Amino acid sequence: MTIARTTIGAVSAVVLAAATAVATAQPASAAPPPGQLELRYLGEFAGPALVADSSGNGLHGTVLTGGGGAVTSVEEGGNHFLRFPGGSCTTAPCPQALIRPASTVTLAPGDEGEGRFVHSADIRLTEPPPAEAGMNVFQFGAAAAGISQWKLQVDYGRPSCRWSDGTNFVLLPAGPEGFTFTVGRWYRVSCVRLSPVLFQIRVDDPVTGRQVLPPAQRTGPLEDILPSGNVVIGAKRVNAAQSDVDTDQFHGDLDNVEFGRRILPPDDRGL
Repeated sequence: MTIARTTIGAVSAVVLAAATAVATAQPASAAPPPGQLELRYLGEFAGPALVADSSGNGLHGTVLTGGGGAVTSVEEGGNHFLRFPGGSCTTAPCPQALIRPASTVTLAPGDEGEGRFVHSADIRLTEPPPAEAGMNVFQFGAAAAGISQWKLQVDYGRPSCRWSDGTNFVLLPAGPEGFTFTVGRWYRVSCVRLSPVLFQIRVDDPVTGRQVLPPAQRTGPLEDILPSGNVVIGAKRVNAAQSDVDTDQFHGDLDNVEFGRRILPPDDRGL
């Protein structure tokens, strides 16, 4: 399988430019606004246990493992992607693995904290998702009072995005109730802050760029989203004493993991 190698401009072409949901499938071909790519993982390694960052920012990702888990680079049809531990595990010890970028990926405080940003990934489930535990894909911060967060997850096979300023939050699932990913198929999921109070989730075909679902969006009165700690990909932690129920270990394949942002001009920060 050959997956389109899109940059923040192409990935965010419709993502960052769209301000309303599109009811019918159409190619993602609109010109993007100016943007800045901060992190991009394309499934290749820069060294032992070090995932290469191709954004030019040097944010290579350290692979942390436990319980016999691993992240490997797999080649298929000339394309490389990242494979995480398979199988569901509800009793510790469990195979665990995550990627932690070399430094934090965040929004700067002040006016920049009100800008648009997008975090996204190509996702393929290799087996039915576990019914007992969630699966985290890409996050910064935690779901707790007083803590900011942005997050992409595929709990129970259904993609959703979460944003929080530590007081209020927006949780936005994709598609109609009951929609879940088909095992073995690639999807590109993008979580977008379109404005200070407008949020969107998109599910596209990473090969064709066409929408799999109409974009869903929601408003929320969030202030600056300024997480602290470490960005993590593939789980929220590695802990030998915990099972998937506590670590939200992702099972399957990831590619084109990206974070980017766009700063809005002062007169373009509302709906």
